[in-house]
Amino acid sequence: MPLNVTGLPGLSMRFGTSREGLPINVQLVGSWQAETTILHAASVLEGVSPVRGLHASL
Repeated sequence: MPLNVTGLPGLSMRFGTSREGLPINVQLVGSWQAETTILHAASVLEGVSPVRGLHASL
């Protein structure tokens, strides 16, 4: 089921880069009304991510 149909909170974020330079993402899905848990877990992952602070060149 797509998350927008189930009503479960979820997010996807970049967590790394492959050897070929492609982005590697992680998807977090929580139980119903667990938005704060998902945001906290994403914050922790962002803090240890090797691509933290990486910005695309424009």
